[in-house]
Amino acid sequence: MITFNYLLEQIRLYKKSIIIANILAIVMTLISVPVPLFIPHLVDEVILGKEGSFISTVNQFIEVSSPEYYILIVFILIIILFAINSFLGVVRRAYLDKTIENIRLNMRRKLLTHLKSVSMSEFDMLGSGATSSKMGTDIGVVIGFLSSSMGNILVAILKLIAMSVILLYLNWKLALVILILNPLVVKVFIKVFKKLSKLMKDRNRTIASFNNSLVESLELFNQIRVQNREEHFFDKVNSDATKIRDKSYEYDLEWNKSLVVARMLMSYSNTLFQMLALYFVLLGDMSIGEMMAIFVYAGMIRQPINLLLRFTQKYHDAKEAMDRLNDILKLKKEQKFKMEIDPFKDKETASIELKNISFAYDENKQIFKDFNLKIEAGEKVAITGETGSGKSTLANIIMGLYPIDEGEILYNGVDITKIGYEKVRENIGFVLQSPLMFNSTLRYNLSLGKEYSDEEMYRVLKIAQLYDFVDELPKKLDTIVGKNGTKLSGGQRQRLSIARVLLDRPKVIIFDESTSSLDNETENRLLEALDDYIKDKTIITIAHRQTTIDTAERVVNLNT
Repeated sequence: MITFNYLLEQIRLYKKSIIIANILAIVMTLISVPVPLFIPHLVDEVILGKEGSFISTVNQFIEVSSPEYYILIVFILIIILFAINSFLGVVRRAYLDKTIENIRLNMRRKLLTHLKSVSMSEFDMLGSGATSSKMGTDIGVVIGFLSSSMGNILVAILKLIAMSVILLYLNWKLALVILILNPLVVKVFIKVFKKLSKLMKDRNRTIASFNNSLVESLELFNQIRVQNREEHFFDKVNSDATKIRDKSYEYDLEWNKSLVVARMLMSYSNTLFQMLALYFVLLGDMSIGEMMAIFVYAGMIRQPINLLLRFTQKYHDAKEAMDRLNDILKLKKEQKFKMEIDPFKDKETASIELKNISFAYDENKQIFKDFNLKIEAGEKVAITGETGSGKSTLANIIMGLYPIDEGEILYNGVDITKIGYEKVRENIGFVLQSPLMFNSTLRYNLSLGKEYSDEEMYRVLKIAQLYDFVDELPKKLDTIVGKNGTKLSGGQRQRLSIARVLLDRPKVIIFDESTSSLDNETENRLLEALDDYIKDKTIITIAHRQTTIDTAERVVNLNT
């Protein structure tokens, strides 16, 4: 899980960079914080002519003929200190940024590694839009907190300590006023942030819902347009967008209200502090130069306090973001089985047997209960049934994509637990009714990143009745098909999906109404070309059309 302890473990991986950055932070604090101490010396000794150590110290090194030169010396010295401080800040930031980006990458890898092995039945219930939202928005929130805590908190704490010591040195009575009132403001803010974090959680949940609706609507836009349902779907997306606006407004309103109250309290404390300072000068307990230096420090101390306040806010935001990221890590992983026996080795095809299997998406949606089915090696079986009867679910179970709750699945008489899912999918091809395509080349959509020769690709394209189409394209296999294959017709996408499966030379093929978009002539040519390839293989066809059912040797109706 992604927790604060996990973040600490990640930070320890880059201990060297963090140590260097922290040393630089200490040096930067030592350089920047004492600068305002020049003010009381300049005012009291140079302008008002009081005795002090500043002029005598400078005169030991440089002979100064005019008071203006003391001011010039201090000016040059401050410029040099600020330049050194800025340079160290850039170096320190470089160490921190590299560490933060490495941790961001590690978090993404952790989530992606988990997603890679998540059970498909679990992932299908989550939704791609919600997942992408969490991977983007919520990781950004956690990294924002980490960047703030690593980059600013140590500096803020060091500055607070250093400035508190200097203020106590200059005038302990005034220092106590600042050091007591400011924490009270911080306490008010912390209470507000707890409420704000809940509002942010609601807002981010709404953003995830919006992303999910938007992604699904855009991916299915062609279908939505064909069904003339644009208004319904985009009204839903607009409704989610409106909810984001309302949640964001509620969050921003609460944030601004709390900010106004906090600033008002800080203004009150500063006004009280300034009046007391003038009173101490009037009593002679403090010089004008010391008063001006304290005023500068009182202003400077706001910055680290504001950083600590923002850190508190980001802490609560990160806590909620980690909870949402852990929704991904809570998805059940697909069970791994070590391959003990390879039932497909040296076999032309395979028999498949389901013994007393039960499967449910959840406790309220039972799909199969004590279901039995045996398909002999080389048999051609059509699976029929009404919508929702479990045809596609059955195909996913046979592929090992949906783990069963009870029962056994055997391939050539060997249980899947002794084979492993990877070996099963290596030997069983699944041709989807609505195949998904990458916005890439025909070559990539055929191979999915695996190495195949052009000769092998053209061989399966000929079987799939796509050879002539591809051969006439100017870029042939290097033609971009568009997002989800939009540059291809529905029938061409189905045939490309068939070619993709054939390229892997599976020993069992499942067709999920895979020729539904083809005209009769093309379908007949395709079936004839397929005949030689599949004649000795086990073929399972999820069928609705009678022409498809008629090609089967046996029909299994899931409604009976």
